[in-house]
Amino acid sequence: MIKENLSIVDVARFYGLHVNRGGFTSCPFHDDKNPSMKLYEKQGEPDDFYCFGCGAGGDVINLVSKLFNILPLESANKLAHDFGIEIHCKIKSVRPQKHSIKAKIERYTYELQENRAYKLLADYCDFLKRCRHDYAPAADGEPLHPLFAKSLSDYGKFEHYKNIFVDGSKGERVAFMREFGGVLAGVERTLGKQHKPAVKSVGGLE
Repeated sequence: MIKENLSIVDVARFYGLHVNRGGFTSCPFHDDKNPSMKLYEKQGEPDDFYCFGCGAGGDVINLVSKLFNILPLESANKLAHDFGIEIHCKIKSVRPQKHSIKAKIERYTYELQENRAYKLLADYCDFLKRCRHDYAPAADGEPLHPLFAKSLSDYGKFEHYKNIFVDGSKGERVAFMREFGGVLAGVERTLGKQHKPAVKSVGGLE
């Protein structure tokens, strides 16, 4: 009853969190420099949240429970009191409809794809920042390292792409996912190469 009748975004704002139009807020559960907690408003099922920084997640009751360090039952009662919701204990048997299950699966799959896209773009921006620092020329006139040059050319563009998932509208996120699949694949390949362990030579063999 509580979870089905409350928007997690409205609850977060009521308790003092600033939520941007992309559904992100600074996570209150760790030292969050940039908004990394995503609030998901859903149709036909309870809203939930997930932090890409610390891994905290759950529904609106879990959110309030963690915010105020109280038990889930206390959290539900607090929400009912603060938002004027009457709690009724009612048990009913509902046979799920096939089309609703399919829609939930499709929505969940798309959310995973968006989360993966945001994580790739955030990791790539961090990689470019490291390249700019680690491969900066030590002296004037020194040839630019390819990764330093890449950081100069790519960082602004990919920071903009990342911010589409932070501040952008749903339409902007959907358009990016539709049009920039190849860009994400390229980012994944680049990051994969950077994470591969170096192969050491043993006895002249690699």
